[in-house]
Amino acid sequence: MSVALITGANRGLGFEYTGQLLDRGWHVVACARDARSPALVELAETFNDQAGDQLRIRALDVTDHAAIDALARELDGTALDLLINNAGTTGPKGTPACMEYQGLDNMDYSIWRDIFEVNVLSVFKMATAFRPHLVASERALLVSLSSDLGSCAQNTVGSMHSYRASKAAVNMINKGMANEWRDVTCIAMAPGWCVTELGGSDAEIAPADSVAAQLDTLDKLTREDSGRFIDRFGATVPY
Repeated sequence: MSVALITGANRGLGFEYTGQLLDRGWHVVACARDARSPALVELAETFNDQAGDQLRIRALDVTDHAAIDALARELDGTALDLLINNAGTTGPKGTPACMEYQGLDNMDYSIWRDIFEVNVLSVFKMATAFRPHLVASERALLVSLSSDLGSCAQNTVGSMHSYRASKAAVNMINKGMANEWRDVTCIAMAPGWCVTELGGSDAEIAPADSVAAQLDTLDKLTREDSGRFIDRFGATVPY
């Protein structure tokens, strides 16, 4: 039995990860701020058997570190083959409206702090809290959602400074964990510009297509890939 834990599982890419992993026979712990999410409840009704454990839905605000620790204690003894740090934000608005408060001349520092809390601190906290669960699995794959916007080499236009900086920080954290944790495969994943609340309606990629490609790529990774920053097809994204 393969087990995955996913944050931000109630919508967008998180919901796609949840549904597609269930389709592939995985057991999933789906974390969202609202455990009553209609979309997740419907998935549970579809996939849960009499034991009711293929999909476990848990309320989790990733900025609440005490809640993360409590969930880690609840899952003590559960081996996680895959942890997907998916929860992320561009602030109160998605693309392109989020550029209203993260430019050189219009930076909202309060929103920037909130973005870092969700996109960076929660990634670190989730990884460290659930490392014992990962190392209990032979696979032990930690995936932290980054973005092409977090690539310094690919930043040719500026803008979206707070979001870009948060994803660059995710890349650095991923690399550091890979250096220190030789028993966990740590990956920073750029999923592409997807049509979600965060990505906006002008995005290029359907979430289902992105996640299908990502999961196929994750199946092929080995411990030697740890520390890489890759796109959904497994190609290296320049830092």
